[in-house]
Amino acid sequence: MKKLLYLTFILAFAALIQTGGADAAEKLTVGNTGSSIKPAMVVLAHQMGYYKDEGLDVEIKQISNLNEGVTAVQMGKLDILPLGIIPSLTFIAKGADLVIYGGTIAEGGQGITLPQNKDKYKDMKSFKGRKIGVHRPETGHMIAKAKMREARLDLDKDVEIIRIDGFQSIIEAVSKGIVDIGFVNSGFGLIAEKRGLAVAFNIGGIAPNAVCCRQTTSRAVYDSKRGALVKFQIANLRAYKLMMDDPGTAVKKLMEYSGQPEDYVKYCLYSNVMVITMDPAVNRIKDFYEIMDKNGDLPKNPKKEITNNIDASIYRAALDEMLKRYPKDASFKKMDREFAVNNL
Repeated sequence: MKKLLYLTFILAFAALIQTGGADAAEKLTVGNTGSSIKPAMVVLAHQMGYYKDEGLDVEIKQISNLNEGVTAVQMGKLDILPLGIIPSLTFIAKGADLVIYGGTIAEGGQGITLPQNKDKYKDMKSFKGRKIGVHRPETGHMIAKAKMREARLDLDKDVEIIRIDGFQSIIEAVSKGIVDIGFVNSGFGLIAEKRGLAVAFNIGGIAPNAVCCRQTTSRAVYDSKRGALVKFQIANLRAYKLMMDDPGTAVKKLMEYSGQPEDYVKYCLYSNVMVITMDPAVNRIKDFYEIMDKNGDLPKNPKKEITNNIDASIYRAALDEMLKRYPKDASFKKMDREFAVNNL
């Protein structure tokens, strides 16, 4: 009997060591809107089991909009919001102790118009006299406004900027001639083309590596779960490697998650309209915050210095780990070279 009990104990102990214990996995909650694949690497890492591999228990929670997501992060109901940057910076401007520590997407914005007007937008001066449809959470139109000012356009007199609730509504407004050109994101350029519209330009053409969605957390989570955030980013970088090395699997998994057709998923991943990146690009975030301030898109009397609200060390640690695992990987070598440009 004693031998049986001893053997049972040994087997249980061995199983505990093998699994790391029932409580070994670190819990992280991550927000997403519906079945969106804009946070493509988060979705892919989750679908492939990479978070579990890295010792994490990641739960994707539904949010209805980005403001709700940022509020949930502030209140401790959500650990990570991998979408948007405008709400995060708006809350930071008002004093919220948030930390933007990683990237999701760069660029992404597109100007859509009627086919016959496609070639009318050669430079920012071409926007003079135009009605422009925008959706506030989209970064491209804010960057475009800064470029218009640089071209000496008066945003109050020379253009009419019309806020519209959603990208689908912008497509409708362009189709009906309510606006001359509209800014969309998240693969809606492809949807617009299917509706008979044309893409006049990509925001990357006027602002390479333009800031778009970033990963935001609270100071409390940043301080207490830093190791988990590094593991989270490692898993995301593994998903990036899968995307590059095995497009078939990446596309299939994202189609299964989102219910979107193959051409849409490929457009989001491989068209270079939405540039997948985990790099926080601290320099770009600071530049964009200044753009928002000059545009009047921040609250009155915003916080001036946001250095403490942006972190590149988590991404750096994750990238270093991937360089150790895959020292010859061209993508990770490229990310390593770009890190200094984006963050120092």
